[in-house]
Amino acid sequence: MMPSLRNKKGEVVRGHGAKLTELQTNFIERVANEGLENASQIAKDIGYTNYYRDRRNTGTAFYKELMAIADSEGKTIEAAKGTNLNKLIWIRDTALMNGDTKTAMEAIKIINDMQGYKAPTKVEQTKFDVKATIDLTAPKEEDDGFLDIDYIEE
Repeated sequence: MMPSLRNKKGEVVRGHGAKLTELQTNFIERVANEGLENASQIAKDIGYTNYYRDRRNTGTAFYKELMAIADSEGKTIEAAKGTNLNKLIWIRDTALMNGDTKTAMEAIKIINDMQGYKAPTKVEQTKFDVKATIDLTAPKEEDDGFLDIDYIEE
């Protein structure tokens, strides 16, 4: 196995990681077709045991291909809040079809929270009254650049 040679950008240009292996090519094709949210299952199905290591190895051909897929999926409306939103929608729909309203309501609550529709649970009114007195008749003391303000607690 030839050691990796990287350019100034940190990209592998020669050696291990410069090109996709047959297993990586198969994996990338399936992820492109089935979605990034199924990557773990795809890796398990094809016996890609180094997937978790390889996906973190920046600058390799595999990393660049995987990030290209992630970027393209990230631009879709469904993935705007992450792939978890797709799974939550599936859970909600499945629960409703099976008559499990409790699970459906929990999924709806989480979906709404993720989309920013979370209602406040507690509203607390805070009021500050600030009263200040400036004595303009007092003799001027040395000017240290600070204005001294005192307060009285009621």
